[in-house]
Formats: sequence, C-alpha cells, structure tokens
Amino acid sequence: MDIKSILAATLSFGDKVSISLTTLLTGFAVVFSVLILLIVIIIILGKVISTAQNKSKKNSSEVEKKPVTVKTQSPKPTTAKKITSDGIPEEIIAVIAAAVDSTYGTGKVRIAGIKKSRSYGGRSAWGQAGVMNNTRPF
Repeated sequence: MDIKSILAATLSFGDKVSISLTTLLTGFAVVFSVLILLIVIIIILGKVISTAQNKSKKNSSEVEKKPVTVKTQSPKPTTAKKITSDGIPEEIIAVIAAAVDSTYGTGKVRIAGIKKSRSYGGRSAWGQAGVMNNTRPF
C-alpha cells in the first residue's frame, strides 16, 4: 500500500479541505509577507541613495568654481597628399582620415590608400557582417 491510499482511507472530506485551505493560506501568507519585505527594503534603499546624492550635490555646490583655462596648441599646417579615391567622394575620405587621426593620434599614421570594399550580394560590409553574425551555426 502506498501513502495516498492510506491517507485517502483515513481522512474524511472535511479533513482534506481543512488541510488544503491551511496549506493554501500559509502559501499566500509567506508570498505576500516576502513581497512586503522586499517593498520595504527597496523604499529604505531609495531613501539612503537619495540622501547620499543630496549630500554630494550640497558638497559640490559649496566648492568654489574656479575658471578653468585650457591651453591648446594650434595644429601644425601639413601638406595633404592626394589619395587616390577610386570614385570615393572627398567627404568620405575626410571622414576616414579624421577617424584614423582620432584613433591613432596626430603624426603617427600615414594613410597609404583608400579603396571600396567588394560588394556582397548588394550588401555593404557592415550589412554582410550582420548577416554572417546572425546566421552562423551554433
């Protein structure tokens, strides 16, 4: 004999309903008490964080703001060598040169040439990279 048949034979219908309701109400009480506890914790943390932020704002407003002078050097004039464009507009070449300059710094890199990448079925290189990334096997 298993436990179900033993319990089924010994408990009346009223006992079964009583145990079921007790279990149900205990579950509800535990779940809602934990939810209320989480709400209280979140409210307390929110007040602590807002108090800390208000203190930092008050401290930063008390600090004297001194005028900051920035000394910049004017860029040295350079003679730009003509880059073969292969049909690339000058604006695009300027953007590529600016990106290289901001990445590597002034005077450290020389652009030897710029050419268009080959077309992948009508998609740009970025579009093709996206297709390859999203369709690669697992």
